[in-house]
Amino acid sequence: MPSQQPHTRLPGRLGGLLGLWLTLLLTGAFFVAHAPEAEAATSKKKTTKKKSSKKKPKKRPAASKPERVQPLSRDVDGAWGVTSGGEILEEEVEGDAEDGEEEEGGGDAMSQLDAIEKELLAHPPDPEPAHIELPPVISDPRPIDRKPGWVKHEVIPGETVDEIAERYNVTREQVIVWNRLDKKKPKLPFPGKTVRVMTKDAPLPRERLEHVAKRGETYESVAKDYGVEVEKLQRWNKKAGKKVESKEKLVVYREQPPPEALSGTGLAARLQQIRVPTGGVSIGKPSRGRLIRGVALPDRPDLYTRRKPDEAYGSTHAIGELMAAITTFRHQTGFKRSIVIGGISRARGGRFRPHKSHQSGRDMDIRMPVTAAAEGKRHITANDIDWKATWQLMRAFIDRGQVEYIFLDYQLQARIYKVAREQGATKEQLEHWLQWPVKKPKHQIIRHVEGHKVHFHVRVRCADHEKHCVTSR
Repeated sequence: MPSQQPHTRLPGRLGGLLGLWLTLLLTGAFFVAHAPEAEAATSKKKTTKKKSSKKKPKKRPAASKPERVQPLSRDVDGAWGVTSGGEILEEEVEGDAEDGEEEEGGGDAMSQLDAIEKELLAHPPDPEPAHIELPPVISDPRPIDRKPGWVKHEVIPGETVDEIAERYNVTREQVIVWNRLDKKKPKLPFPGKTVRVMTKDAPLPRERLEHVAKRGETYESVAKDYGVEVEKLQRWNKKAGKKVESKEKLVVYREQPPPEALSGTGLAARLQQIRVPTGGVSIGKPSRGRLIRGVALPDRPDLYTRRKPDEAYGSTHAIGELMAAITTFRHQTGFKRSIVIGGISRARGGRFRPHKSHQSGRDMDIRMPVTAAAEGKRHITANDIDWKATWQLMRAFIDRGQVEYIFLDYQLQARIYKVAREQGATKEQLEHWLQWPVKKPKHQIIRHVEGHKVHFHVRVRCADHEKHCVTSR
């Protein structure tokens, strides 16, 4: 039997498998080493592709700027209120809408104001004081050939038949006959009731006031303050004691001035006494302006009280209008209580904190007249305001025709409307003068600005000769 030979191909096959294994091992190691670089390259290609796929936005043509339109009216700042004690109510208020606007032409507004100021200061003012323009003379509005007519007279406490006859320029017997009173002992109806009188000389109705007595006051002192007789004051207040007690309410009936007193004859004489230094000129806007040779508001305790004299400077025109309006108001109404003038401008105008206007000497804050009961109170409210007197003072400014705006809180304008209608103002007049009840003002003079609740703000127009002064209406 032949012997088996060993398998000679096994070692050769093992060598081939070993070589293949080494080749695969080296190839795997190569790919593992270069895998991060390949991945980074692939990511970079994708990013580049995405960026290139985005569309570039098209450039739009630049829009032309709309032409600037100058407003016919503008909201202006509300200044701090003034209390009855002459103090300022510190409350934040809205500013002038023009404060953030740029000057037309893109120039430096302050540099322009400086140049104008130098130009005006180079010319000396007229040494003669300015005269107030006199109103037209108005005669007695009642017709000369008026005929007698029936009048209803309201009886007041303690009044007698003789006093009624004297008041209407008739005889005692006529009053008795017309009202069927007892001839021997004529007795008038209770206070508040009326009697009939035929006359052609009917005076204006008496004004009923309430006075809250202060410590130390007497019937004599109260009667003197109101210009009435002591005996009549006591008759009107029979329920009060012989002595006036502190905080006691006393009723006062005051006669209104006759129609002749409303004429321009006596008023003209008073206006002619007003003298205002010349040279005070307003330049620029109320919220961005200056005052050249500011005129100090004169000390006139018969007309008003200056809260802070160093803050009461204005243009010659504005100071003259302020004094003339208050003189007219005092003359026509006989109002005796105080009127407090707040801030106007500084001596040279310019920024006047906390106000954003009051920069050119044409803006003035005036505390509203208060009732006799509220006179001297430290803090006042709307219920303390004498609304009739307030409207009459506003009307004095309006009638002079030199007021640009009067600022008053919108809610309070309803009270002005009511009393103005009672005083004879027509609806057509109030539509032109008063913003209320319209929410957005159009052409009205009296308009809403926040913060004007115990005082109102008057802005006077530029004078004709103030060529650098800016008026919006």
